[in-house]
Amino acid sequence: MADNKAIQYENRLKKGQVGVWGAIAEEISAMAPACDAIAFVVSSAVFAFFLTPLSFIIATLTMFLEVNTLYHLSKRHASAGGYYGYIANAFGPVPAISAGLMYPMYQTVSTAAIPVFVSGVVLPGVVQYFLGVGMPAWIWIPFILAFIIIPIMIAIVGIRPQMKYIRFASFFELIFLAVLSAIIIIKAPDNTLNVFNPFVWPQYSSWFSPEGGPITGVGLGMIFGLTSFIGYGGSAPLGEEATNSKAITRSLTVGLLLVGVVLTEVAYAQIVGWGIPMMQTFSSSGIPGIIVATAYTGIVGGVMFSLVAFNSAFSDSVAMQANAGRVYFAMGRDGIIPKFFSFIHKKYVTPSKALTFVAVVASITAILATFIVAMGAGVSPYTLLDNRASDPIIVKALTESFQFLTTMALGGLIITHVLLNTSVMTMFRRLKEKHSSVHDLIIHIVEHYIFPQWLQLYLSLFSTNLWFLRFTRLHMPYW
Repeated sequence: MADNKAIQYENRLKKGQVGVWGAIAEEISAMAPACDAIAFVVSSAVFAFFLTPLSFIIATLTMFLEVNTLYHLSKRHASAGGYYGYIANAFGPVPAISAGLMYPMYQTVSTAAIPVFVSGVVLPGVVQYFLGVGMPAWIWIPFILAFIIIPIMIAIVGIRPQMKYIRFASFFELIFLAVLSAIIIIKAPDNTLNVFNPFVWPQYSSWFSPEGGPITGVGLGMIFGLTSFIGYGGSAPLGEEATNSKAITRSLTVGLLLVGVVLTEVAYAQIVGWGIPMMQTFSSSGIPGIIVATAYTGIVGGVMFSLVAFNSAFSDSVAMQANAGRVYFAMGRDGIIPKFFSFIHKKYVTPSKALTFVAVVASITAILATFIVAMGAGVSPYTLLDNRASDPIIVKALTESFQFLTTMALGGLIITHVLLNTSVMTMFRRLKEKHSSVHDLIIHIVEHYIFPQWLQLYLSLFSTNLWFLRFTRLHMPYW
C-alpha cells in the first residue's frame, strides 16, 4: 500500500498523449481568439481607430521574437514544468522557483479574469441585444463557477479527453472566425488597404490628437494587440506528455501564426464592417464585434459569434488551468512546494490535486476580487447582487474587476518572460557551442543573444506603458 501511494506521488505523467495538432490546439485555446475578438480588438480600437488591423499585424510580428525564445528552450528541455523547467535548466533552482510561482499565478488569475468579463459583461449584453431581456446582476457568480469548475473536471479526467475537446473547439473557433470575417469583408462597403497606412485620411487626424498622432495611436493599439496573445506558450507544460519535443516546438510557431493571421483578419473585418467614418463610436458600443456580425450575417451569425466567444472562454479555462496545474505538479515532484501537488490520479494519470487547487483558487480570486474592486468603486455587495446586470454601475464594477485581474496577470507574465529570455542567453553561453562557418556564428548570435535582449527591452517598455494606461485611464471600456 505504501509503495502504491509513493508511486502516485512520484511517477511521471504519461508519455505520448499529445501530438503536434493537439499541442497546436492547446496554443490556440490558451490564447482564446474569439474572446480577443470581442474584447481586445475593442481595446486596441480605443487608440488605433481604423488603424487597428495595422496594430495587430505589428503585435503578431513582435510575438515571433517570443517564438524564438521558447523554440530554443523547448528544444533543449521538455517537462510538465514548462517555463519553470526551462528556467531551472538554465539558472538552477532559485530563479526557477520565482518563475514556477509566477507562471501558475498569472495563469490562475487569467482564468479568474476572463469569466468575470464574459459572464458579467458580455453575456448580459448579448441577451439584452438579441432578446431585449435584462438579466439579474448576480448572474455573474454561477457563470463564473461554471466557467472554472466544469473545465477543471475535463482536465482532471485525462489528457486525452481534454485534447479531444480542445482540438475540436479550438480549430472550429479559428475556422468560424476566419469564415465570418471573410463574409463581412466581402460585403463591407469600406474595404481599403488604407487601414494599414497611418499617413492617410488627414480629416481624421483629430481623433489621434489626445495620444500624440496616428503613430502613437497604432503603438498603443499594438500594446492591446499583444495583450490578446496572453496564453501563448500554453503547450509548454505538455512537454512531458507530448509524443516528442518537436510537437511543442512546432506548435509554438504554427499556433501563433494561425491566431495572429485570424485576429488581424477579424480586426480588419470589424473595422471596415463598422465603417471608417463611424469609428469614434466603435469602442463605446458595448459589443461592436457581435453587432457587426449580426449586421452582415443576420441573427444566426451574431448568435453563433456569441456562442463561439463563450466556448472560447470555456476552452481557454480548460487550457490555462491544465497548464497551471502541471507546473504545480512539477514543483511538488521536485520538492519545491508540498508533495500534495505531485499526486497523480491512479485512474486518469493527471495531477488531480494540483488541478483542484487551481480551480479553487481561481474561483475564490474571481469572486473575492470582484467584490473588493466593486466596493473600491463605490458599489456595495448588495448592489452588485441585487441590481440589473445592464446597470452602468454594475458593468463598470465588473469591467474594472476584469482590468484589475488582467493587470495582476501581466505582472507575472512580464517577470516570467524576462527570466525566459535571460535563460536563452545564459544556456547558450554555458553550452559554448562551436560553429563551422561565419554564417552559423551570426545566426547563433542573433537567435540566442540579440533577439532575446531586444525583447527584454521591449517587455520593459511594454509593461511600463500598459500599467500606466491601466492605472490612469481605467474608465476606458473593455480594458
